[in-house]
Amino acid sequence: MKKVYVLMAIIILSAVASVALASGVMSFVPQDTGFVLSFTNNSQNYGALKKINVFSFLLNDLGIENLIQASVSQTAVSIGTKSSEVWKMTENDFVVFGNFSVQNLQANFAVALKGKSKILLDLLSALVGGNTGTKNVNGYEMKTFETNGITIYIVDHDNYVLASNSPQLLTTSIKTYENNSASFTFPSNVVSDAWFKFYMKNDEMTKESTLDAIPVDGYGYGEVKDGMLVITGVSDFEYKDKSLKAKLLSFKPNAKSLEDMPATGDFWLGVDVADPVEFYDLIKEYAKDFGLNKEDMSKFEGRELAQHFNGKVFMNASLASENTNFVATLYLSKDISEYIPEFSKDASATFTWKGHTVLRDDTVEGTKTTHTYTVFYPDKVIISDIAPEEQGTFINSSSSAKEMGSFSSFENRLWDKSFLIGYMDVGSLVKSLLQYPLTSGALFQMKFDKNANLVWQLMIK
Repeated sequence: MKKVYVLMAIIILSAVASVALASGVMSFVPQDTGFVLSFTNNSQNYGALKKINVFSFLLNDLGIENLIQASVSQTAVSIGTKSSEVWKMTENDFVVFGNFSVQNLQANFAVALKGKSKILLDLLSALVGGNTGTKNVNGYEMKTFETNGITIYIVDHDNYVLASNSPQLLTTSIKTYENNSASFTFPSNVVSDAWFKFYMKNDEMTKESTLDAIPVDGYGYGEVKDGMLVITGVSDFEYKDKSLKAKLLSFKPNAKSLEDMPATGDFWLGVDVADPVEFYDLIKEYAKDFGLNKEDMSKFEGRELAQHFNGKVFMNASLASENTNFVATLYLSKDISEYIPEFSKDASATFTWKGHTVLRDDTVEGTKTTHTYTVFYPDKVIISDIAPEEQGTFINSSSSAKEMGSFSSFENRLWDKSFLIGYMDVGSLVKSLLQYPLTSGALFQMKFDKNANLVWQLMIK
């Protein structure tokens, strides 16, 4: 039963995070905070969320909502309070904030919401066990909750309760609130009345990076609107190479054009970066993770390889199948055959099929061996877990990608000049896995805005 409680705790924290965000809790957030996550208008947005097909299925048909309600009621009884007192904490302001260090793998976080520390403390104890106590830190009496070597400090302040793994962060937050000093505000292009908002800055990379394009911070918001959950995010970039920025702004990608490709299964992804060489310049430092640098490949490096592609990539897959079944097609602008010997060095096998070179890579997991095939054509390269003689059947056994599932209902929301579009037929996945009929889909898209910042959006309906 404890495992159920732990799961319920995670779910409750997600639910608690869906609350009406006013200036009150945000007054605790210091201006230089590294990350912030806030939610607003929980009741209205949660009610709207339950009307979206996939969430209605999860919350109502699968009974997750009833499970949470029953678990909260049982926990409330065990700590000697009413479940309504627990639920009150989910109806008020809520914000999670703090700072982190990627280099040191450390994070200090805090939570601020309306409520009482006793209820929160008792709730944590009932859910995961642990020891409680009190400590005086910087003149503030803090309640403590300790479990598995982790200490959470909890403070009541006015009508709010704050909890953190760092007593220093708590005192800083309280002083920010008491002194009415400059507190954190979201960027102006974040929708003010959105259900939830998020922000994260990247000081470490900004200070130490030698990249030509540095991701400075990321932020965004989520809304329930027009019968779907829409999450929009932005990654701001600082360009040390101004010519790279200018080139990116001159791009005219059109990932939407790939929606006419034949697609089978329940997922497809279309990419059109317009100029793969310049796009490679944007990501070249990260490309080392994929072996696209001179140290790893003796004959060529990533920029040279990028010159052979026209920037268009299309992949479709059947995610619910036992072997995944995917086919990815990378389209060429120049013949790439001169590089095949280099690629073949790491292949498990090399053979010819209908005059085309095929590389096979084998992966062994226990007693099971899976194969990935790379087939080289004059105008494209196909990578798949399906044998070459069967790929055509998979690729052409369905109509166009735009006719998959409910994709057409997202059509009027597609961005111009997006360089990536991905669609998942969620309803098909649910039916395959649980034999439950459901009409639902999720679409993801990315583009560069007028300042060459990266913008992305996820829509679920």
